[in-house]
Parts: sequence; structure tokens; C-alpha cells
Amino acid sequence: MIDKLKEISFYIVIALVITGFSKWIESDFLNKYLDENLITLLIALLAINTTTSSVVMTKLKEIADETGGNFSNTIVQLKHSIYEQIIYIIIAVIVLVLSGSKKVVSIHAYSDFILDVLLVAVFSAAMYTLFDTAKSIFVILRYENKN
Repeated sequence: MIDKLKEISFYIVIALVITGFSKWIESDFLNKYLDENLITLLIALLAINTTTSSVVMTKLKEIADETGGNFSNTIVQLKHSIYEQIIYIIIAVIVLVLSGSKKVVSIHAYSDFILDVLLVAVFSAAMYTLFDTAKSIFVILRYENKN
């Protein structure tokens, strides 16, 4: 649980830095881009990660059959990453709905900034999940090259 909180904190810090820098240089490119494309990006990343996870699980089964190894924890983690990505999509939809609401944005002077930070944090988390899943392919390739 503590590791998950550290991870979430990391994404929020990254998002604060990126969003703060964007505001400082008066660029709304990233936030406008995420407003228009984040859901599509997240669904595409989910599709990519699901396909990659399927390939990884197939290879792990082959390796387990050859070596008798137990990869059940790895498979559970791959399953969790799919659930995480679905949660990212849900969070993104909620944040985008809130950021499109004039009532919500007018509540506080920094409401818009906070919502932008949340969108960048979700995007950062999704990108890290893609990176993490892609790393598993290289681990398997390294294993196959040893044999």
C-alpha cells in the first residue's frame, strides 16, 4: 500500500512540475491536447498493453512448461495493470467532466490548475504502465537469448 502511495505521489509531483512549467511559459498545448485526446490515448494504451500482456503470458506459459517455473504472481500483476488502466480511464472521464463544468471550475481560483494536474498525472501513470509492460518483453527476449 505504501508503495502505491509513493507511486501516486510521484505521478502527481511529475504532473505538478509539467503543469506548473506549462503555466509559467504560458503554454496550454499539453492541457488542451489532453482535454481533446486523453480518453482515446488511454484506450489505445489499454489495447496495446492488453496485447503485450497476452504475448508475455503466452511466453511465460512456454517458459513455465520448459522449466517448471511459477509465474502466477507475474500474471496477477499483469491483470492488475489492466485494472489500473481501466481506473485511469474512469478517473480521466471524471476529471474531464469536472473541468468542463463552469460551476466546478469557478469554485476556487486554482480548480482549473488542479484538474490539469490530475489529467497530466493520469497520463503519466498510463505512460509508465506502458513502459513497465514493454520492459517485460525485453526480459523475456533476454531469457530466450540465453537459451
